Amino acid sequence: MDFDISVIIPTYNVERYIQEALNSIVKQTFDGEIEIIIIDDCSTDNTPKLIEEFKKNHNNLEIKLLYQERNMRQGTARNRGIREARGKYVFFLDGDDFIDFTGFDKLYKKAEAGSCDMVLCDWAYYYEDRGLVYVNNDLFLYQDFLYGKESEQLFQAITYFSVNKLYSREFLINNNIKFGEGYIYEDFEFYLNVAQKANVVGIISNPLYKVRVNEYSTTKTNTNSTEHVNSYLKAVQNSIKLFNPRGDESYYHVYKHLIQKTIYYSKERAPFGHKRKTLRKVLNILNQKSTNYHVPLNIIPLNHFFFRRKYVQKGKVSLILMVNWLQSKGKLVKIFKFAQKGKQKILNNIIIKKYRKTNLYKKQKRKKLKLTIDKYYKQPLKQNTILFLGFDYRYVGNSKYFFDYLIKKDSYLNVFFVTKDNNVPSEYRINPRSLKFYEKLASAKVVIAESWVPLDFRKRDEAKWIQLWHGTPFKKLLFDSHEYHISKFNRNHKRQKQKDISKWDYILSDSSKAKDKFASAFAIDNEKIINNGYPRVQWLKDNQKNEVLKSEIKLNLNIPEDKKVILYVPTWRDYNYKIQVPDISYLLDINFLGEGLQNEYVFLNKQHSMGNIRNEESEFIIIPNKNIEVQELILISDIIISDYSSIIFDGMAIDKKFYLYINDFDKYAKARGVYEDLNDLLKVFYVSDVEELIYKIKEIEKVYPMENYKEVQSLYSNINNNDSNKNLYNKIIELISN
Repeated sequence: MDFDISVIIPTYNVERYIQEALNSIVKQTFDGEIEIIIIDDCSTDNTPKLIEEFKKNHNNLEIKLLYQERNMRQGTARNRGIREARGKYVFFLDGDDFIDFTGFDKLYKKAEAGSCDMVLCDWAYYYEDRGLVYVNNDLFLYQDFLYGKESEQLFQAITYFSVNKLYSREFLINNNIKFGEGYIYEDFEFYLNVAQKANVVGIISNPLYKVRVNEYSTTKTNTNSTEHVNSYLKAVQNSIKLFNPRGDESYYHVYKHLIQKTIYYSKERAPFGHKRKTLRKVLNILNQKSTNYHVPLNIIPLNHFFFRRKYVQKGKVSLILMVNWLQSKGKLVKIFKFAQKGKQKILNNIIIKKYRKTNLYKKQKRKKLKLTIDKYYKQPLKQNTILFLGFDYRYVGNSKYFFDYLIKKDSYLNVFFVTKDNNVPSEYRINPRSLKFYEKLASAKVVIAESWVPLDFRKRDEAKWIQLWHGTPFKKLLFDSHEYHISKFNRNHKRQKQKDISKWDYILSDSSKAKDKFASAFAIDNEKIINNGYPRVQWLKDNQKNEVLKSEIKLNLNIPEDKKVILYVPTWRDYNYKIQVPDISYLLDINFLGEGLQNEYVFLNKQHSMGNIRNEESEFIIIPNKNIEVQELILISDIIISDYSSIIFDGMAIDKKFYLYINDFDKYAKARGVYEDLNDLLKVFYVSDVEELIYKIKEIEKVYPMENYKEVQSLYSNINNNDSNKNLYNKIIELISN
């Protein structure tokens, strides 16, 4: 029998974790055929027994348990697994790691769609006490595919993992790609060989693979012996023998990686005194292969000294270690700048004195503030205090409507809102980053946000942070997207966001399908996602038939009662990130649309807070004040025209029809992308031509795809939750009572 995926698991004394690793395979959403090949490398604990029990309890699965005659390390076990495998693709899973339940489905689809030699997904560390910790910032992650010698961008990775990748078995066999055998770090030569021979590499930016930080793992034990450095030297020697790259910079990237690992391993995984000797041996191996290779110009100071000043190429062990020490102490950048200037005077004495005086003042001020804040965090937590951070301190969205609900409710809660908006009564209002703010942040039992929270905001262990977020996602979010343009400018972007996510105790969703999207996009446990519905949507449902309110809103916007209303709400484009002259060709020509509809409608042209609009205003085009809530505009609209915005799902909760004006799908897909299932569901609502849009609006009663609308509405719109505010209130009472 042939399989789609062969999962190869080498095991050695992993009784603590093997069941979780196997369960992560059993729970996969992948509907293809999977075989599991486990090669036990002479475990001395209960690992084989637990696997045998697992086999008995899952006799519907193809599980093969093989035993090595003697302990011969992971490389030997993995090579045996490749020989035994019958799958089209091979996936290596370590016995103490695990993979997200959607992992195989995403990897396999990508491999098939791109005819890939390999597909990699991002990864994250998993700690028993801290949970998920995301540290990766590999530059190639913002790309979709790597072709030909582009595949050697994998040499730029911070860690050379052979796990977290789905390989074509045919590719491995045809290229005779194997692991090193009989020593640790056996995957170095495998990784190098894959990168230099792959022609198509697919990339999934989601950290689907979880690397458990295991104090009992091979790399964490026997560090008082020379086993690690001896194995590492063998791995380097074998890897460099087969190293024959295609790219100009590949030597530089691989040598840089190996030098950094040499210094780290010889310090952390060997007895004292082996650093200098091990580094000299590695330099000899590398320099015998080549000393004449391309080194990029714009590199960090550490690598500038290593490679542009040729400390590595000339085997300058002492200088390499000295520069590395200066880097570890944070002194190298200053020395580098001084060296670049030579003997030139950097600043005159007056500027230096002013700088020192100003800098000292700022340091003293920061120190004083820190001491004050530290005192706040030593005070007891106030169980009934709730602090709203708002949507970036704005009194809008879910935060506004839930806050309004709480202060009107007869409750013993002490509620505060962090904003400068005078619409929040003064007794509840707190200025951002004021001393009062820090005092409330330190003492609040529940902190409620609606967007990303600054990383310097400290969270107490006993406090509960709830993320309301701001919409059901149609466009891909964070880890589900390559975020091509943003990641290019800030390679630590996703690291920073995950640090924020790690503080969230709960995130609110508006539908079960949205819940699935959040779990994937934010790499967060399902248990942390509360599917109670959005307060802002609850407000729409509560006021759906409030004709008095609708009339008041229309009057405030100077909309004649006899006119129908079209709300146009385009969303922001990632490809305009950091662009001085934004590309606004994606915007709808409302004037042309209005003329075609013969002034039957009034258009509300609502700008995204980060976006651009054509400032077209006429007798039938109104640009609402930025302070007006978009929910009010949804309430009075007859038709919504958007593109990739989540606003359509809010409108569907009160049966608002919509069209999606999209003329840049391919460009947007590269920059951020949309969720594939929603793309399939919503395609029928896409319009790229204004004349076609005119026709569809004129004939909306005849041509509107109501069956498709009802399907999307049933899956993604909040039509089932009875009272979102009440549900969330009950959750908060539960939290403060514990």
